[in-house]
Amino acid sequence: METGAALLLAALIITTVYASEVSTSFNDGVRQMVCLVNGPGCGDRTWVDEDRPDEPEQFEWGSGGSDTSDNKNLGMQAAAADPYNWTDQEWTCLDGFWSALSSWDAGMVDPTTGARGIVGFNPAQHGALPSGFDGSASAQIGWGLSYIQATYGTPCAAWRYWQSTGTY
Repeated sequence: METGAALLLAALIITTVYASEVSTSFNDGVRQMVCLVNGPGCGDRTWVDEDRPDEPEQFEWGSGGSDTSDNKNLGMQAAAADPYNWTDQEWTCLDGFWSALSSWDAGMVDPTTGARGIVGFNPAQHGALPSGFDGSASAQIGWGLSYIQATYGTPCAAWRYWQSTGTY
């Protein structure tokens, strides 16, 4: 008997709150907060009717792939070898630079600029894609090291230029 009375009282309270302005004010407040972050429901449809967004792409620019550590090791070995001899600070700059560009993912393509691979090769700026470049981390790293040396001298100089201009 007591349980039935408690359930009846709870149902009465819920019905009263739902019918009152409190629930409307609460729902309007939630909708306003959702709209502040450009969430669903800021147009013709209410936020509770919004469809689930599409699944994201498997990779996004700069998210890295499963072979990131292998690619970094290739890059570190190539940078430390002749003719570059880039270690310590220069390696730190190169790692930071290419991590920012592609997360060392040889298969990445920036949908905005068209830059490709670990080194951010952009055909619009750098010309035709070198032979064997697509999908080959070692080919990309070789081209990137050579380009950095010929154009900027060192990875730190290239990274500083990229940080100030967004290109290299």
